[in-house]
Amino acid sequence: MNYINERKRVLAVAVKSLEKGLIHGTSGNVSMRIEGEEKVIITPSGLPYDTLTPDQLPIVDLYGNVVEGDLKPSSETPLHTAVYRARKNVNGIVHTHSMYATIFSILGEDIPVMMPPASPYAPVPVAKFELPGSEELGQSVVDALGVDHLVVTMENHGLISCCPTIERALSGAEYVEETAQVAYLAKLINCMNPLPKEASDALRERALKGLAL
Repeated sequence: MNYINERKRVLAVAVKSLEKGLIHGTSGNVSMRIEGEEKVIITPSGLPYDTLTPDQLPIVDLYGNVVEGDLKPSSETPLHTAVYRARKNVNGIVHTHSMYATIFSILGEDIPVMMPPASPYAPVPVAKFELPGSEELGQSVVDALGVDHLVVTMENHGLISCCPTIERALSGAEYVEETAQVAYLAKLINCMNPLPKEASDALRERALKGLAL
């Protein structure tokens, strides 16, 4: 099976992440679970996404073994596959090193909900630091995600958005980066005013109902 349409979706999201400044160079990665199968399409390691064609994207099983493709999968394949094994409702993942989300990961602080669009994804917890590319990092992220978080930051590393679709994962990465930027600037002027918890919880519950969690 070539899965060309699914590969096109993964590559399109990777290129959009690059164009939106969420990913710089090859410092982030994108993947998608193939519906009904224990297989994952993931971006390859060390190659600029805007130079790739869909058929070049490797396919791995849920333990990172290559089942199709000649290129080496992302070095963060253990991170992606750990999430897919743990969360059956996650079918798309976008991992970025976007600036403001990463700042909060360095601070070791949750990213608060500053505006309603971020409510499905925030507050964003922090997964404890583990070496990039390690199984331990995957477990740390799985622990931080729990049963219903969609986005977490990784301490001194970046952000990972894990959603029912790959397109929604891109949206999650965008909205969390936006709310992280607003929160950081508000902290600088000593004017932090996140959404009230009651409103944030209500908006989050409403949003998650539409995400088939």
